Amino acid sequence: MYGRLKARQNAVKDAKKNLPGRDDSNFSQFEQELMAMARSEARQVTAAYGPKLEVLNGKHKPLLKDHERISKDYDAHAAKINRSEPSVELSRGKYYALMSLFVLGEIPMNSLAFSVFGESQIFTWIMAIGVAVAIPWIAHAMGILFKRWSVPWWKNGIGIATLLVLTIGGLVAIGYVRVQYLGDLSEAGAVSSFGSSAFIGAAFVGLNLVILAAATLCSYFSHDTDPMLEHLHRRTNQLNKAMRTIEAKYNKILTRQQQKIHRIQQRGQEIIYYYRKINQRVRPDQEKPKSFEGEHKLGVEFGQEDKRRKMETATMPV
Repeated sequence: MYGRLKARQNAVKDAKKNLPGRDDSNFSQFEQELMAMARSEARQVTAAYGPKLEVLNGKHKPLLKDHERISKDYDAHAAKINRSEPSVELSRGKYYALMSLFVLGEIPMNSLAFSVFGESQIFTWIMAIGVAVAIPWIAHAMGILFKRWSVPWWKNGIGIATLLVLTIGGLVAIGYVRVQYLGDLSEAGAVSSFGSSAFIGAAFVGLNLVILAAATLCSYFSHDTDPMLEHLHRRTNQLNKAMRTIEAKYNKILTRQQQKIHRIQQRGQEIIYYYRKINQRVRPDQEKPKSFEGEHKLGVEFGQEDKRRKMETATMPV
């Protein structure tokens, strides 16, 4: 784009020829060339940012369609059960955090028990982690069965009883292995006497049952009685969060593009204003030409393109 020096030179040159004419409504040749350069720079800016905006638009459109579809199902199901919010006392994030703590607490105890097999350390830890994950996972299922108690009662009751029998049986077996391990260490003199082996086994089993009960309560308080409402609510929030993340990136890029285009337009207007001021000052008649009353614009295509893209990324309220 032309600078102030070029604008002054052209302004003096045109003024000596009384160009543009006093009654001429057409812009001078210099102004037209300057705005052509400005439009070219603006198009380069949109060409540079356009692909990024199109990629984000492409990611946003399927999410928006899914959001609209699930929102309809959500509204229909909420109207059917006469409530729209899940009744959950423990948030999903807190639930996952507590379950992770339970798993981490189980690992050291189980690794101590499985060391009795004399396997390598890696196999010992694999077995310990397997049991540490299984107990909270069983508690997860039991908490859901308690929360979504069905009629007749025996449908959920059989599942809960089966899980309890298998879990308690497995914990007793693990406790027995632990007792044997501690007894072997005591006989070999590797450790001091631990007292009653039965008491130690009961303590280990009891601690595991406490963890099982606590994890079951966490699962109970983190789920809703209606699985469909809970699923639709969680899925809607996930889609809404994903869309808003994309929109934030989109708006950031779009704002950067608009700022650059605005600076190009502002710079062009400043050069044109300077050209007109010098031209009118140097003109023999010193009269203001009719064309100087007009204003230049980069072109409506840029404004329409920005408006269209903003409309495509509008997130529906939840």
